Amino acid sequence: AAEQSFRRMRDQQSETHARLGRIRSQASYRPLNQTFAELKQELSSQEVVHDPRLRMWALTLLASLRINTDSKKAKSEWMASRQIAEQLGEAEWGARAKGELGVIAFLEGNTSKAVDLLGGAMLSAYRRNDKASQIRLLSLLGLGFDEEHRFSEALTIFKTAIATAERTPDAGFPFLAYRGKAAALAGLNQISPAKELLTKALAIAREQGDRVHEADLLAEAARIEITDHDLKKAETDFRKAVTIAERMNDYRTVSEIMFNLSEVERQLGNLPSADSALNTGLAASRHLGDRYYLPRDLNALAEIKVTEKKYREADKLYGQAEDVLDDILANQHSFEENTAHAGSMSSIYLEHFRLAQRMGNVDRAFQVIERVRGRFVASKLFVREQAGIRSERITKLEGAIAETQLELLQSRGADSRSSRMQQLLADERNLAFQLNEAGLERRETLVKPAPLKAIQASLRADEVFLEYVLDQDAAFCFIATNNSSRLLRLPADSSTIRDLTHSYLAELKAMHSGEHIAVELYESLLAPVVRSFPQSRIIISPDDVLNALPFEALRDDRGFVLRSKIVTYTPSGTVLWLLSQKKVQEGDRSLLAVGAVDYKFARALPDHFAHNSTAAVVLRGLAEITGARLTDLPGSRDEVSTIAQIAGQGSEVLLGDKATESVFKAQPLEQFRVIHLATHAAADEHYPDRSALVLGVTPHSSDDGLLQVREIMGLRLTADLVTLSACDTNLGTDEREAGVVNLEQAFLIAGARAVVASLWNVEDNSTTALMKAFYTHLAEHEDKALALAHAKRDMLDRYGGQFHPYYWAGFVLAGKGTDTIRLGR
Repeated sequence: AAEQSFRRMRDQQSETHARLGRIRSQASYRPLNQTFAELKQELSSQEVVHDPRLRMWALTLLASLRINTDSKKAKSEWMASRQIAEQLGEAEWGARAKGELGVIAFLEGNTSKAVDLLGGAMLSAYRRNDKASQIRLLSLLGLGFDEEHRFSEALTIFKTAIATAERTPDAGFPFLAYRGKAAALAGLNQISPAKELLTKALAIAREQGDRVHEADLLAEAARIEITDHDLKKAETDFRKAVTIAERMNDYRTVSEIMFNLSEVERQLGNLPSADSALNTGLAASRHLGDRYYLPRDLNALAEIKVTEKKYREADKLYGQAEDVLDDILANQHSFEENTAHAGSMSSIYLEHFRLAQRMGNVDRAFQVIERVRGRFVASKLFVREQAGIRSERITKLEGAIAETQLELLQSRGADSRSSRMQQLLADERNLAFQLNEAGLERRETLVKPAPLKAIQASLRADEVFLEYVLDQDAAFCFIATNNSSRLLRLPADSSTIRDLTHSYLAELKAMHSGEHIAVELYESLLAPVVRSFPQSRIIISPDDVLNALPFEALRDDRGFVLRSKIVTYTPSGTVLWLLSQKKVQEGDRSLLAVGAVDYKFARALPDHFAHNSTAAVVLRGLAEITGARLTDLPGSRDEVSTIAQIAGQGSEVLLGDKATESVFKAQPLEQFRVIHLATHAAADEHYPDRSALVLGVTPHSSDDGLLQVREIMGLRLTADLVTLSACDTNLGTDEREAGVVNLEQAFLIAGARAVVASLWNVEDNSTTALMKAFYTHLAEHEDKALALAHAKRDMLDRYGGQFHPYYWAGFVLAGKGTDTIRLGR
């Protein structure tokens, strides 16, 4: 209508502008090739060639479509559009182009550049109140979180995008945000709400005749049907979606659908159809040329080689996929981002592992798993980056985050808490953008996995190292001593082990016996090892749900494993080897201990830190009900004072109003051999960077009392031991084969050689008794692992041989456990 109106008015420039928009709008219901041809014809017209604004507009429209067919051409067109926008002083259009170039940087595998470009575009969109850009960029950011299985974070972002669209009628329906929100809900196992969202979005796409979004939404519905175990319905919807996408020349959607469809056909037993879909997906992906998805493509080719029994070729392709992944991950500067992205790609490593296991190549199978497990903890161990000058923006944002979190701790009203949570999320997102931009010149160095023989050489004669792998069906355990190695298939499958572990943990936390489950788990996990390897010390690299399992609380025919074995843990064999290779840099001072924190400053607790507790006892965790009081820990004063007496001269004790975050950070932390923190803790499974030890607040300081994961990793420690005498300090986000992100790993990264952390809410009085016994044994020159085992055995002896493991098994030691610690000066 506008085009016709301007033609009647003989306003040729406006008529062309409207015509370009009309051509672009038709791409939602007709093949892209037709739209490309018409837009390119317009671009070559004299009017558009000589009018910079029209040329910028035409390039913008063409590039916005090209992303679904050819990323390289889209990049060239967006760069040309951005250049014209800058020449014209059109900052808003320049920012939009910058954001789209960020998407392409992501597809090229340069995630740090992508975050920088997207972050700059998003900040500009908010400064200029550009609602359309806000909606699109938030949707793209959320889809990135979906890719990395960070569904809780994604969900919050999609909600913001949808709310913004609903307040902005001219913005149109936010199809991307609806699709992403549905995927996030399904990822959180909220299947019904996810299906309802897609049903609504599909109805609107069909009503508007938008075939592009209809195909996209149908494909997402099919993925949710896979999650809901309805493979036949998923197959039907995938085929409907790909028929539309192929007609529209939408290679990106075709590629995604065919890879998914291949797996569905494989599960249904239709192997020829699976291979056909895979080859179609590969052809579409090659057309796009995205490096980000190259590992997926190489993995798919390797699968085909496996079905053809060409195992050597498959092994080479898997290795190439992992090499590309390494290069992509090296461009990310966030520990959490790295771990999440590697975890989302676990299937590549697991399929390669299966091949190596089938070929009987133990060393190769081990290298594959070590290439992902605990890789980023290993890469950051003992790396001490120069702090440098922090920008004013970063300092300001960190201050704003601390202020918001302190307000959350002190607030009760649901409305005010909700608004503060939204502000916290926005500030955290902006801080991530700023930190990423500050580190753009730095490239992450990923350490190579330690060879199995090197790990064996680092083991003592009385040690056996176990690395578990819970594969799709079967479960395995790598076993290594200083003179032998083996890959053992466990007698129970992965599903059984997961179910038993969940059941036993529920029994432990409810203080029920669970004895029969403990026996079953022992027979599944440890008995096959113990029968052949009599070593008294067991070092475990857990997988999946096993990260939360205290193996010493399993039962053999003589009772708890604790009675006969000394059990410690490590994120991976490579981390264990690096810790053994590190030259000991002993601190000058014995102990820094923190306890008896004054929690009056924190009247209430943030929603994202709430979890279950036992009302009858004082627990070193956070309260169950939002708005409940954060209780003092009366036992911690006695615990810390007694430990300081045991440690002797050179001890520093922070109690009461001295037990604050500011005072703790001001200590010469690198000088202490032992750091002991007897506080409340906040484990956040959805936002692991927020997990924190809860200290006090110094009046008029900029700190919020929350010593969080992101802050801990920046500390400079040389401690032989850090003890986290608090709740859930070993709990974190499980990133599948990549491991977990938690407080324990943060302290290892900060420089600690060993960390004692907890697996659940620990009771105050029993914790005090256990810690006193632990430090008494350390003072008697027992090594760390033996001292902790003896302290637990003391608890069993003192309170009866069947003393419930809830009171003693929650604390586990990760890292190097065979060193003794010199207490006193």
